Amino acid sequence: MSEADWWKTSFDQRYLDTYLHGFTPERTKQEVDYVVKTAQLKPDETILDLACGHGRHSIELAKRGFTHVIGLDYSETFVTKAKADALASNVAVRFIRGDMKELPFENEFDAVLLLFTAFGYFDDESNKRVLGQINKALRPSGRFFVDVVSGEAVIERFKREGVTDTKIGQPSIPRQVDMGGHMVNEVEWFDPDKQAIHTHREWQDGDDKKEYDYYLHVYTMPQFERMLTDAGFAITETWGDYDGNPHLSEGTFRTILLAKKV
Repeated sequence: MSEADWWKTSFDQRYLDTYLHGFTPERTKQEVDYVVKTAQLKPDETILDLACGHGRHSIELAKRGFTHVIGLDYSETFVTKAKADALASNVAVRFIRGDMKELPFENEFDAVLLLFTAFGYFDDESNKRVLGQINKALRPSGRFFVDVVSGEAVIERFKREGVTDTKIGQPSIPRQVDMGGHMVNEVEWFDPDKQAIHTHREWQDGDDKKEYDYYLHVYTMPQFERMLTDAGFAITETWGDYDGNPHLSEGTFRTILLAKKV
């Protein structure tokens, strides 16, 4: 699988195995609390949870009485789990499989949510296309809430912690971390010209060795502002975490912003 197509196969059960432990109900509730408050979501509004993963935010919204929530994700594994979890929670959410670069919606949503670093999977032109598709899907004056890793924080972290990989001439950060009971060996490389992170993870699961790669383009706030402006948005508010701290304040590493379709 090439770098351009990595996202088509990487979001599978292996990925969930290393991430599900971190998605606690408390974390999900905190994030939804913040999104509902800052994006001023109302229960009767139509909301798209884009790149919804296994549906944790969509399901939490439905539990709170939001009756018009659609979750869209490319991963069949994620969509299948989202449907099962919604059924187990006795809530009605419409989960569909689709490509965020080709959304089948036009002027349908009051708000689009793009959470947990689900932006930046593609090259710059395709990432810009995603923003255009989101704008098309929104009704006039619709809101777009996005949460990604901060490009500024990534650049600073690799300057501070990165060790040059002599084979490719890029800074890298290796580490070993316990992810849901799996001791995972991870290496991150950063291409400063593309502002792209390549992460490789591998671990032993019984007799089986599991591994996957993913790639992410990161953007600074000025870059985001230009891209959003070009896509027909205006940024209305920005934050650095789900506690409401300012973007780039000490200890924050997220770019969280609210934009409005203009």
